[in-house]
Amino acid sequence: MPFLINLKNEFKKEKFIERDYEIPFEDLDLPSEYRALEDVKVHLYIIKEKDGYALSMDFKSGVDLECGRCLEHFDMDLSGTSNIFLSKKKLKGGELHGADLDVRYLEDEEHFNLNEVVREEIIIRTPMKPLCDENCKGICPICGSNKNENPCSCEAEERRKNSPFAKLSKLLENK
Repeated sequence: MPFLINLKNEFKKEKFIERDYEIPFEDLDLPSEYRALEDVKVHLYIIKEKDGYALSMDFKSGVDLECGRCLEHFDMDLSGTSNIFLSKKKLKGGELHGADLDVRYLEDEEHFNLNEVVREEIIIRTPMKPLCDENCKGICPICGSNKNENPCSCEAEERRKNSPFAKLSKLLENK
């Protein structure tokens, strides 16, 4: 269920909004490879400006991911802070600049969906190829064992066997 905030009504009473939310992970509609460790905790601070709203968001989230090398599951902390400008004006066509990446178009001030912003931040913070460790050795392509747990010499033996000099070893055997 989306967390909808009516920004128009909220700013009739106050100059800024500062609130804490807890969003169930299932409500973020993330891809199936994301498995939640806990619900997402969000501390939200919003200020109304001339052409939109300045949003600062601290969120705490952890996910269970599969390592891209060894295929083992590991926990990854995706917590962080985001500063976003919600603009009521659409960006004009043309060249985008670095500052434009922190601007999002706000279509409806009365139905601001916090889930969409949190979902996007979690996806952005997740690496394309998550690794359990920067030095993960992965899986042996020959025997299939996890090289972090069971180091093997299959690849070295295969290279020696397929080496252009492998035929020389046969000459030594014939003596």
